[in-house]
Amino acid sequence: MAEIRDFNRNQYLLKGGKNKKGNDIKKENKNHKEKNTGQNNNRDQKSMDSMLARHRQLKLYTVLAVAAVAAVVAIGAYIQWKNKVYVSYSVVQENEWLRASESKTINLKGTLFTYSNDGMSCTDLKGKTIWNQTYEMQNPVIRTCNKTVAVGDYNGRKIYVANAQGMLGTIETTLPIRDFCVSSNGVVAAVLDDSSVTAIYLYSATGKSFADFKTRMSNSGYPIAVDISNDGSLVAVSYIKAEKGKVVSNIGFYNFSSVGQNYTDNFVSGYGYPEAVIPLVHFMGNDTIFAVADNRIMFFKGKQTPESLSENMISEEIQSVFYNESHVGLVFYNTAADTKYRIEIYDTSAKKVRELMFDVEYKDIMFDSTGIVIYNDSECILYDWDGRLKYQGAFSDKIICFVPGGSISRHTLVTEASIQSIELQ
Repeated sequence: MAEIRDFNRNQYLLKGGKNKKGNDIKKENKNHKEKNTGQNNNRDQKSMDSMLARHRQLKLYTVLAVAAVAAVVAIGAYIQWKNKVYVSYSVVQENEWLRASESKTINLKGTLFTYSNDGMSCTDLKGKTIWNQTYEMQNPVIRTCNKTVAVGDYNGRKIYVANAQGMLGTIETTLPIRDFCVSSNGVVAAVLDDSSVTAIYLYSATGKSFADFKTRMSNSGYPIAVDISNDGSLVAVSYIKAEKGKVVSNIGFYNFSSVGQNYTDNFVSGYGYPEAVIPLVHFMGNDTIFAVADNRIMFFKGKQTPESLSENMISEEIQSVFYNESHVGLVFYNTAADTKYRIEIYDTSAKKVRELMFDVEYKDIMFDSTGIVIYNDSECILYDWDGRLKYQGAFSDKIICFVPGGSISRHTLVTEASIQSIELQ
């Protein structure tokens, strides 16, 4: 009993013993309450996190679903656009345009270049004259490179050089002009005839001669085609001569940069082709060259010393050649099918990338960023680069020149009296 009392006495007589007990009970209740509250808070937080996660997932799924639908719609629209065939056209703008009836007009990279025996001029696509130049020529011949143009008189002694902005200069030669070509920066390579010797001179656009090389029939042969690289540093010449009663053609490359100074007469490379005539050699930029013979097409590669890349033999007669800086097209009669003509298209790696058939007489064939344009005075055919027919139809007016618009559906027609902006429908 004493132990119990002692216990009781000690329990109650300790300082604050009674209050402490009560506080302990309150504290215990408070801790219990806080514990319950913490547990509830944890449950609420977990519930909230779960709801936010579900919301984020729902939002993500919604965004993905919308994106998927948009992608399907976009792909469908793209496929529909790629497969769309236009059946008519409308004139959206027309400007008056006058020119002499005996003159000729070409598309000079989005401007209209017109020339005749009496002079030349450049006009924008709204009919406004940018510049004009008068001269007198018996037989004007033009050569172009991008937006640069040269006009010379065959057998004459003057060559006028210009671009879309204006005149660059005039070249006067001391010998009759047989052929010439021009680079983007206005450098002209001219083939001049002097009885037994044929000389090729290089001129700046302002008329200054800065290089030349001479050929004889007994050596290289007679030059029948010449071209110059865009920067004016490399010249390609096609020669023809007879050896032992047979025709032999040669292609020579001449470098007039610092590299070419290390070679005799700047001659850096050359190739021979027996029993072939090569009337066309052309630079596709600065480092790719193609040449077309009567029985083959050849490609060369190299900015300093061009090397033979490919030689493809051709058994059919080539009717026409057209080209830009990325492709070459050869036109043949299509003897094995119902259509009259067939086009073979090659890229700069000498790979044949496309064949097209068509059945209209053509005035010109052009490569455009959107595809291939075939047209004559009264009708036009458009193909995209995948060979799909996009438009075939007639024009209401006689067409002098067709200017592609950079879009498959928008182009410019140049007639005798107006310049028409059209939209295919």
